[in-house]
Amino acid sequence: MKYLFILALCVLLGGGCSSDPVELPEEPNQEEPDKPGQEEPDDPNEEPGTPPIEEDYGTCEQDANAPIGFACVEKTPTGGAGGANRVVTTASELENALKSTEALTIYIKGVVEVTSMIKVQARNKTILGLSGSALTNPNRTAKGSGILYFREGSDNLILRNITFKSAGAYDVDGNDNLCIDGTTNIWVDHCDFQDGVDGNFDAKNASDNIAVTWCKFHYLLEPQAGGSGGSDDHRFTNLWGGSDNHTQDRGHLRTTFQYCWWGEGCRERMPRVRYGQIHLVNCLYDSSVANYCIGVGLEANILVEESVFIGMKKPYECKSDKDTGVINFTGCTFTKTTPKDIGQAFTPPYSLDKLSPAEDVETLVSRYAGATLTIAERL
Repeated sequence: MKYLFILALCVLLGGGCSSDPVELPEEPNQEEPDKPGQEEPDDPNEEPGTPPIEEDYGTCEQDANAPIGFACVEKTPTGGAGGANRVVTTASELENALKSTEALTIYIKGVVEVTSMIKVQARNKTILGLSGSALTNPNRTAKGSGILYFREGSDNLILRNITFKSAGAYDVDGNDNLCIDGTTNIWVDHCDFQDGVDGNFDAKNASDNIAVTWCKFHYLLEPQAGGSGGSDDHRFTNLWGGSDNHTQDRGHLRTTFQYCWWGEGCRERMPRVRYGQIHLVNCLYDSSVANYCIGVGLEANILVEESVFIGMKKPYECKSDKDTGVINFTGCTFTKTTPKDIGQAFTPPYSLDKLSPAEDVETLVSRYAGATLTIAERL
């Protein structure tokens, strides 16, 4: 009887028996479905509609998908967790949402054109770029350029999957795609920075506890010559510390860059550092037009680990005549020249779980860096 039962089952499932095991369908769930109006959130401790940081949005295995490094030394940024969600489709909507005193998760939807740099003090905000979204500014003038500026006192911010797209480099003392001024506890993740008029992403005036992960910096437009600043090619991407005179930056500007990509078009400042402790890990440098990569300025203290420099004649350049800058390379690979360490770099006050050997960095970073996440709005 047992044999006849198995034979009949095989006929029903497709006609013939084989040596492969047959998987029987699971028994249907006999539990009574919830009645309308009685649904509960997946996590009873989570605010309904609030996207947790743990939502991976399609991140890869090597992606911590959370703030890391210096962003977590004193307190970890939570952004707008626990607050309401808001979708913005215009620059004024974005500005008003950022100025709000409440915790918010802000979704950028579509291409949002900024005609004058948004300058706000923002606290307890998460900004997420939906697929296909971008913040743009086509203005190359000194006053009209730039996209987003966080004023002194801004704190507890998370920016993910945002494309910043400006009009192209032009040395007129203009504005950056993103600038943080006196801003603390900020995580910038999977953002794409293109064609900043002045810089792509700068930090100054005692900004601190910063993590920049899986971001891409590049230039798609030709630089404009003849600017009042004197440089005909101002594709200078990241300035960390605005002046030697800004001594308030001592003990601040502490930043971890991991899995970031300084790609085609980057000429200098990847980043150019004064005063701060900067930890560069698993980063990729492959711009064919680079004069130098990392600028070692006054009292800069820079540790570079397991990073890759492809075709770079100058992985770093000293930018101060006072010989106070420090830079060390550990486990990095170079194709043009092997740089010498200067001084003894700091020991990071944290550990990183998601580390990769240098031989894996080019593949990982070139595939996943930038605005590569898949984010859907949750209301």
